Amino acid sequence: MAEQSGIIKLKGTLGGISFYKTSDGYLAREKGGVSAQRIATDPVFQRTRENNAEFATAGKAGKLMRNSIQVLLQNAKDRRCVGRLTRALLSVIKSDTVNIRGERNVQEGNMQLINGFEFNQNGKLGSTFLLLLYAR
Repeated sequence: MAEQSGIIKLKGTLGGISFYKTSDGYLAREKGGVSAQRIATDPVFQRTRENNAEFATAGKAGKLMRNSIQVLLQNAKDRRCVGRLTRALLSVIKSDTVNIRGERNVQEGNMQLINGFEFNQNGKLGSTFLLLLYAR
């Protein structure tokens, strides 16, 4: 992925190159890829559809989990928490031996795989709970 290092900072698309800003700075990438229609219908992309379905399941489970403890996470999570939680839940989904690929879910997986997950890599949640208790 290209990184912009000049004085001019661009956002948007110019000549097939997309310019955008992230927390890592201004970046650029070339537009491309397979059409969504082809991924949705072509038998060649069956595995891709299965992977997408499981990734979506992990994302939804992570959102449900984060929303359930939203008040506690308000000042306790880091900016990469969502991605790390989704990755951890995807490993739980992959451990599901009951359902077929593409239909696996969190409930049938091994939840012990996320045991010890930290919502903030820079600070342990246990120490944050103690601070929240003493703040009252």
